[in-house]
Formats: sequence, structure tokens, C-alpha cells
Amino acid sequence: MRQPYYIQSANSEISCAGIQTIAQDELQNINSDDVAYWLIDMRIWTEGWEQLCKIRRNLAPAVYLKPVLFLIDSDTIPQEIVTASDGNIHRSSCDERILEDWVSRVEPINQWIEHLPNAKVGSDANIAFKVLRIITSRNVELEPITTIRRHSGYVYPLLEPMFGKRDTGVLETLAFLESQHLLNGRFISSAHFCSHCGSAFLNFKESCPQCSSDDIRSDELIHHFKCAYTAEMADFRTGDRLVCPKCERELKHIGVDYDKPSIVYHCNQCSHTFQDPKIMTACYNCGRTAEPEHQEARSILAYTVSAIGQNAADYGLDALFTNILDHELHLFSEHAFRDFYRIEMSRIERYKRSTSSLVMIRFHDLDKLYIKLAGKAREVFYELSTIFKTVLRQSDVITAKNETIFFVIMTETSAKHAERAAERLQEGVSALFENNLDFKPAMSVRIREIHPKLDIDAALEDFLENDN
Repeated sequence: MRQPYYIQSANSEISCAGIQTIAQDELQNINSDDVAYWLIDMRIWTEGWEQLCKIRRNLAPAVYLKPVLFLIDSDTIPQEIVTASDGNIHRSSCDERILEDWVSRVEPINQWIEHLPNAKVGSDANIAFKVLRIITSRNVELEPITTIRRHSGYVYPLLEPMFGKRDTGVLETLAFLESQHLLNGRFISSAHFCSHCGSAFLNFKESCPQCSSDDIRSDELIHHFKCAYTAEMADFRTGDRLVCPKCERELKHIGVDYDKPSIVYHCNQCSHTFQDPKIMTACYNCGRTAEPEHQEARSILAYTVSAIGQNAADYGLDALFTNILDHELHLFSEHAFRDFYRIEMSRIERYKRSTSSLVMIRFHDLDKLYIKLAGKAREVFYELSTIFKTVLRQSDVITAKNETIFFVIMTETSAKHAERAAERLQEGVSALFENNLDFKPAMSVRIREIHPKLDIDAALEDFLENDN
């Protein structure tokens, strides 16, 4: 039977029957079938938060997907922190009955984890995939809460521990998953964000349309019905009375003697007078100013997993880039590629008349690019495939090791000529992203001439170990 596991730190201890005590660095060595949930002491909540972050950033599904409960004894923990767990147990009421009750309450999450393929030995490196799995495993609608402790102004507490920089990435990741129809969004609110740093804390200011200063004052216009004279209220004010400066009649009743048709503004810097001030925004975080229409407007949504998302959470995100390359370039399976490699190696060894090259290509941070591109991912990846298609020849053989690593056999091509082809490929990728995004994936290339002693697996291992 599963039981709670209390995560021990230097400043925490618990004495209660029915609970196992472990150290943080032992999490991955425990049989996940035995664990009902992780229990974290929040007496020093900043330390408890760090422990939660280590769990959620772990790559093993059997670790980061496990339910996490907080053991609390204070009401001073920030709301976005205390709601980042799957539940809370008050220290004063912590006994064996409460601990067992929570075992049954989190059992649906554990059963979902058990049915995942390779849950115990798998490694989920894609942050968007981890987010999808967390939401799916909890089977809840993910709602944001407002906070002044994050530049984004809104947080999704359950997801916050998964991100190293908690003010960035969460909203973009959720937007990406929705754009791929893996999540369904429900409108909560709309907000403006700084287009430079992403902060939601913007100061909307009225400013002078001539010099852009916000050192302005306003006054109401008075329209005297009797003589039709219109001027600022200051011109009508005599002591505590309103007297028309044109006809010298006293104005007593608004709507009978006079009305206030509008407001006039004066700039204290350039003395300009105007009726329509220019609206500007200033970011409290980075200090940049811009017109509201040049800031980023976003809809803040609550999210649930779609039917497509549930399937993807079980079996993995669709490898979009690989599928597009497969469609455009007709990728060989890895098995067929290895057969062709052996044939090419034997041909070169037998006839000793030609040289062919093995090209290894690796894209870094491709998951971040997915998130950055969101709904444009498919279009951009098609353009990437066109670059591949332009550089590679029909006689070249290409396969995908995974979503980010590709092998190419460039037949009848020396390493020198293969390097030139790789340079064209890198130049094409750089040109594609140069003016479209403030982020582009780094791309590494390694080229080896094919000979009888060149082992593909050893070459790949050496490539990855030395590719930092």
C-alpha cells in the first residue's frame, strides 16, 4: 500500500506514525509504487518552496508528477505559494488518520501515473510536455490568480515551480499548448504587458501631445447659456461664486445657467493648451514608455485539457518538425538508415574510389522555439524544411534520431564539401530567424568521413559529449 513520504531538510522534522522520512537527494532512488505523495514542511516556506521546485523540475515522471502536500502552521505564506501544492495539512491536525485520508484523495493521480508508458524510466525534458502532463494528471481546470509578487501579474500556482524564471515562460507555454489544440481556454480577463520585459505593471499616463510631458493640469470649460461665452472655470470663478467675465451675470445653477461641455488641459512644460491628451504607458519594471497600442495585449485564460491533449499526455507530443521533414524529405527510418550506412561503408571499402560523409545535426532549445512560435510553428518549420530541401541532394539519405538530432549520409561528398553544405544550411536557418524573432535555435553540426571503423553510435556519443 502506498504511503506518504516526508521530505526531510536541515530545519524540519516530524514525528507521526504511517509516514516515511527521506532526504531530497533520495527521491529518484525510491520505488514510486510505494509513494502516495511527497510531504514538505513549510515552517520556513522559502526552503519548502525550493524543495517543491526541485521535485517539479525533475525529469522523471514518477518523481515530478507525484502529488505534493504542504505541512503548514502559518497563515502568512503567500497565496500563490500555498496553492502551488496539491493540498495542505495543518501541523496541529497532522495525525495518522489525516495522512491516510490524503492517500485515498490523491490515488487517482497515482493511478494515472502508473498507466504511463515508461513512467519509471522515462525522462521528460520538454517543458511544454511536462506542463501538459501535470494539468492532465490533476484533471482540473487550471485557473490563474493575481499577484504583485510576479512581474506577470498573473500566476498559475500549480505550474510556477516548474519554471526557473518564474516571471517568464508560463503564459507562453500555455498559449503554445492551446495553439496546438492540446488545451482549451476559457476567458478570465484581458491585460496589457510591457512589450520589452513582459511586466503587467504599467502606469497609464495622460501627457502633452506636443512635448510628451505628463506635467499637465486640467480645468473644466464653462458655457454660459445667456451670452454664449465659453471659457475655463478659472476665468468664471470669483471667490466662491461663478461670474461670467463677459456679461458679469452670476451663474447659479448648472443645466439652467450654464453647462460644462468638456475639459481643457495645459502643459506646465511647454505651455501648450489642448483638449485630447496623449495616453502613454510606463513600465514599472524596466522603465520603458510606449503608447498602449504598442504594448502587448493578452487574454488571460483558464485551461482544461482537450481530448487531443489527453492522448498526447499519455503517449507524447507530436514531433511536428520531424513530421514535416518526413513529409517534405521522406526521412528514412533509423533501421533503414543503418542498413544504407553499412552498404555505403562496404562500397567505399571495396572500391576505394570515392568518399562519402556522415553529417550529424543537432538543434538546441527546440522546445523553447515551439513555445515562442506558438501558432506559427507549422509555417516556420515548413520554411525550415525548405532550407533542408535546398541544401541536400536527392542522393543524400537523412533520418531523425529524435526531434532534435538528425543524421545525413552525403554520398560521394568529401568532408570539405560536406562542411560547405552544412554552412549553407546554418546560413539559411540564421537568415530565416534573423528579422522575425528575438530568439533562434542554436544549431550544431559535426562531419565525419565514412570509413570501416566509424561507428555511428560512438560518433554520436562523442558529438553530444563535446557539444556544449
